[in-house]
Amino acid sequence: MPEDVLKLHRLTVTQPGEPLIAALATAIPGLTKTQARRAVLGGLVKVDGAVAGDATGALGDTHRIEVDLRHGVDRAYKARVHGGNAAISERPMEVLWSDHRLVVVNKAPGILAAPGKADPGGRVERGHVPELLRRILHKQGRKIGFMGIIHRLDKDTSGCLILAFDHEAQRMVSEQFSTHSAARTYHALVENHPHGDDGVIRGKQGRRDGRRVLVDEDEPGVEAVTRWKVLKRYPLGTAIEATLETGRTHQIRVALNSLGCPVWGDRVYRDRRWRVPAAQAPRLMLHAHKLAFDHPDDGRRVEVVAPIPPVFGEFAAVLDKPALRTS
Repeated sequence: MPEDVLKLHRLTVTQPGEPLIAALATAIPGLTKTQARRAVLGGLVKVDGAVAGDATGALGDTHRIEVDLRHGVDRAYKARVHGGNAAISERPMEVLWSDHRLVVVNKAPGILAAPGKADPGGRVERGHVPELLRRILHKQGRKIGFMGIIHRLDKDTSGCLILAFDHEAQRMVSEQFSTHSAARTYHALVENHPHGDDGVIRGKQGRRDGRRVLVDEDEPGVEAVTRWKVLKRYPLGTAIEATLETGRTHQIRVALNSLGCPVWGDRVYRDRRWRVPAAQAPRLMLHAHKLAFDHPDDGRRVEVVAPIPPVFGEFAAVLDKPALRTS
């Protein structure tokens, strides 16, 4: 990397629709797209004051961007990917709790919860949770054979994810998810302000125009129940705690959008008829904060907490600035 690139860059980027890494490579001569991607994944890029989490996300109209390249990108990037000690915003994954039968990890955004489907060429995206977890456990001297998926998180959602080390544990805990005796609590930063301070979003979740939505009773779908409560209101949004009573794909994102409060950074479910947002989220602002389940050995209740990522506090500070409001 050229010497003149190794500094703190303060930029004003006006490339609406362009991916972040492409905009950085254009704005900083000598910086490649690969290096820009590593800088984002290493926590070295801030967009409008918040640490960026999505390297390929499309930019809006105008953004203030800081890129700290004073120490290069390799150290911060490797620390995030391989679990080093550099001070960064989020690692791809860390083990929160484990024993001989189960493990709960804290998944970062951008990481697949499980291996995805192969593309037409037979290739499968690497870097999913089971693959990364095997690396971590191998470094600890643990050789794991079976690794069972119990539930999933969206690729862009962070937080608690549980896996099993044997078939029976997988079956027993999966049943708790099916019967909703396992508890899952999420933290979200959403656009707009809901009416009231708490409530229940209950309905049938189905599909329209290729997207999941809450549908009418006479349409095909499955029951979805989401409880929510306001944690704090900001001029440009709201911090919400959401609890799942059912486990449908993208349930919280669909439910909060139906409330008129889409999760900040949600490019799939945000209603395109609404006005342009007054701020740019660095990632999907949804985090699986708590997970509770009964242990298959003795039935004891286990509760695991994934700390709220620093980027949530940073973006909340952005939402707390009424001067950013647009008409």
